[in-house]
Amino acid sequence: MSSERATAPGVGHVGPLLSARCTGCGKTSEKRTAEIVGDRSSGSFQHVCHSCQRVTWWNVLELVEADAGGGR
Repeated sequence: MSSERATAPGVGHVGPLLSARCTGCGKTSEKRTAEIVGDRSSGSFQHVCHSCQRVTWWNVLELVEADAGGGR
């Protein structure tokens, strides 16, 4: 299952793979998004947090994998 995370195109996520921290609970996770507010390597974005059980703001910690879909 987890081997699909970076390569499965049909999972419903677009954009670069980012390591990010939830501002609600502090959970760190890898997320994909093309809608980053601020700099791509240190900005923020809204995404679902499964720990908080709602959409929260996430702060980018690092770029894990560049967008291979040509979204530059």
